[in-house]
Amino acid sequence: MGVTWHAMWHSMNAQQVGYRLSWVAMLIRVVALAYAFGVLSFYPHPIIAARSDLLIWLWIVAAGYTTLLIVVLVLPINYWLRTTPFMILDTAIALMLVNLAGGGYRNIFSLYSLIPSVTAALSLPSAEHHFRRAMLLGGVVVASTLGFGLSLYLDGYTPARIIELRQVDEVVLRSASYWVTGGLLAALAAMMIAWQHSRDRANALREQSAIEEERRRIATDIHDGVLSQLSALSRRAEYASLLLAEDPKGAQEELHRVITMAGEVHEGIRWIVRALRQDPTQLTLGEELTRIAERFQHNTELPVLLKLPRGELPVPVDTVRHVGYIVTEALTNIWKHAHANRAVITVRRADGRVLVKVADDGCGFEVAQALQAANGMGLRNMHERAQEIGAELTLRSAPGKGCQVLIDLSVIQEDDGEE
Repeated sequence: MGVTWHAMWHSMNAQQVGYRLSWVAMLIRVVALAYAFGVLSFYPHPIIAARSDLLIWLWIVAAGYTTLLIVVLVLPINYWLRTTPFMILDTAIALMLVNLAGGGYRNIFSLYSLIPSVTAALSLPSAEHHFRRAMLLGGVVVASTLGFGLSLYLDGYTPARIIELRQVDEVVLRSASYWVTGGLLAALAAMMIAWQHSRDRANALREQSAIEEERRRIATDIHDGVLSQLSALSRRAEYASLLLAEDPKGAQEELHRVITMAGEVHEGIRWIVRALRQDPTQLTLGEELTRIAERFQHNTELPVLLKLPRGELPVPVDTVRHVGYIVTEALTNIWKHAHANRAVITVRRADGRVLVKVADDGCGFEVAQALQAANGMGLRNMHERAQEIGAELTLRSAPGKGCQVLIDLSVIQEDDGEE
């Protein structure tokens, strides 16, 4: 769970962060409202008790207003609670409550009047223009301080009377709370903004690194795969042309090899094109086999039945690529030589391994003779590809019994908790 929360936090954008901070501000608003209710209900000061009827009505208005804001926060229009017009309106409503409630520095809504500063400060990370939002925060703090000072003045707390009553410390403490709260939360927001920029920069660098790595991988695939195969293809075609006059049978054997190699080049190019369109690391064995079966059936009209187990198969992408080549070659051999009515591709798990089987109901053949024959290059290539990924490939066939190509991927590690 900790890893999941960590990943979720690092994947949030500015608006998602802003939405969660809006809930934090709303929780503080509810706490301030609860504080006002507690001061009003439990052994209130005589100044508060003298105006309890008015204060109760003001508290009900504040509670209704807060409830409305909670409703807005759960709706798709919650972004409005992080806009400049709302913060101006919220500040005006808070100052109205403070001035109507009165009571000097014992005003029950003095804590509630801090909420606009809290809301403005916590909206900084999600603001489109941070400097403008910081200026708005400063305006809210100044307006809240002046509004509280006005409520004191309307209650008769002039500077001279405050000094006379020796309540300077109380008044200064309440007035400074706007600046302290706004300043601390602004500093916190600034750190969050810096963290967001750092995270975005790190993500951009990782994406750039991934792009460069993908370019190098594709360049390597082209150089080591397609270009080398094309070079060998060219040499074999040239050799076949030289044999054509002197050894037609040898030239025919070479042409068989050229045809097989041309198919491999075509499949290699197809894979590279797919890698350019789709992140190859996200490719699964089930998706690749489904694509191969559908394409083969469409091109040849030979029915192909695909049987896959439930859940994802934890097969590395390079293994997926080689298995795809082997299955494609097996299906091609079925279409060319087996005279089959259908082909079946079966994938299953067994004891920490993944087993892939390609079977047909065709004429079958002698495996040893096929491997030694001139046109057996495709079968030998299937064995070589299986060896490259540490897999074991088995051919089972007999005349009149069809054929089975078995690929045992014994290097696969099962995910924890899977059966």
